[in-house]
Amino acid sequence: MNPTSQRLWLIGPKNIQNSLLLGYLQQNINYSCAIIDPYTQADNHNIHPEHFICLDASGLNYERYQQILEWLPDENKVFFINLDHDKEHERLLQWPNVCGFFYKGNSHTHISHGLASIVNGELWFSRKLLSRFMANNRKSPSKIPDSIYSLTKREKQILNLSASGAKNAEIAEVLNVSTHTVKTHMYNLFKKIDVSNRIQAINWAKEHLPVQDVA
Repeated sequence: MNPTSQRLWLIGPKNIQNSLLLGYLQQNINYSCAIIDPYTQADNHNIHPEHFICLDASGLNYERYQQILEWLPDENKVFFINLDHDKEHERLLQWPNVCGFFYKGNSHTHISHGLASIVNGELWFSRKLLSRFMANNRKSPSKIPDSIYSLTKREKQILNLSASGAKNAEIAEVLNVSTHTVKTHMYNLFKKIDVSNRIQAINWAKEHLPVQDVA
């Protein structure tokens, strides 16, 4: 990673506490750190996908967290500092780019250690928090219809290509078969999965076939 990519932005007030924290992090994780205060969407032109975002939660509510997350680029990993020990912020776990929580009273050493893990691609949440989140959000997957097992490899290929928007002639060219053969396969798979047209077949595939089969 080149030096210009090793950057951390702290969104929060320019106060002594945040300045001391960034000074400590800069020394211990060798990242260039800077404060954005106040943050607006116009600041995004300075934020590159590989940069990390530290969001100071002091005095903010969930609505403000959400607004900032909606404004920030989706590619950037975000972690929070100075969170209160309440459950309101747990909804933030739904955001894919949120990767760590640090609470009021956490030491600079603790934050530095956690950030090092985040930089290495890990998440920094308590086991209790993750367990509670999973218990509240997990659900049984949709039942796989028996008809999925009757589809041939070729029929799955045709469904996959159809889902990507390919027409019969394009599918025939990719698979090196005639358009008549493609139509025959389509007719057969329609019967197997109990649909009457191409759109229904594509929707069925997106719901029931594994992701790799309906890319």
